[in-house]
Amino acid sequence: MIRAILVGTFGLVVLPALAWLAMDPLNARASNTFTQQVPLAQCFHDNELSKSLATLKLQMGPDVRKVYQSLLAKGRSAPGCRIQLVQALIRGLEQGTGNRIENSFLWQNGASMLADLNATEALDLLIANIDFSDGFESSLNDFPAVVAILKIGAPAIPQLETVLRKDSVPHRRKFAAFCIVYIGGGQAKRALKDALPVETDACVKNFLELSLKAFDNKANPNHISSALNGKWLAAFYCR
Repeated sequence: MIRAILVGTFGLVVLPALAWLAMDPLNARASNTFTQQVPLAQCFHDNELSKSLATLKLQMGPDVRKVYQSLLAKGRSAPGCRIQLVQALIRGLEQGTGNRIENSFLWQNGASMLADLNATEALDLLIANIDFSDGFESSLNDFPAVVAILKIGAPAIPQLETVLRKDSVPHRRKFAAFCIVYIGGGQAKRALKDALPVETDACVKNFLELSLKAFDNKANPNHISSALNGKWLAAFYCR
């Protein structure tokens, strides 16, 4: 299954990184992120956000794209507008974790918008649902939280490292490692090195070892080298 995901998405080539980025119970901390008492601009009319989120449950097309762009423009227009929109998206996605197939488009559109807003305050939600999929899993776009995490980038590494070192489910640790490696950089390398000695799953451990070896890249240090790209992905396929 995971082999099909990555082969279909990357064609065994990871380096053309962000072309496709244009587009477990939730940790309670996500809902506590917004307890700050911040005066909010009234950017959205009554029920506008709830109606817009209902539209985002539909497959992307002209009408959905129009709503998406309108929300994004308003969210970017003022800090208070952004807060309102991010809060609404997080609440909507929290409620959409139950029926994954029914809410797959909401997650694709909502997570993409959070990434477009660089909503680091949504990382708890996204990382808690790192393995959320629509059930088809034919490409990486079927894992919307992963897509958003990769687009947000380096700010996600500390929380990804927590999953990598403490999550009890091996495939979630492997998804976290995948994101860390894909983001790359010195912080990513340190996270992998710290996790390696305490990793107990043979497949995840092998993936960490191959990832660190692939980071030995003179042309672009601490990022996947093209020479080891195929071996790195093969290590991810291990069950």
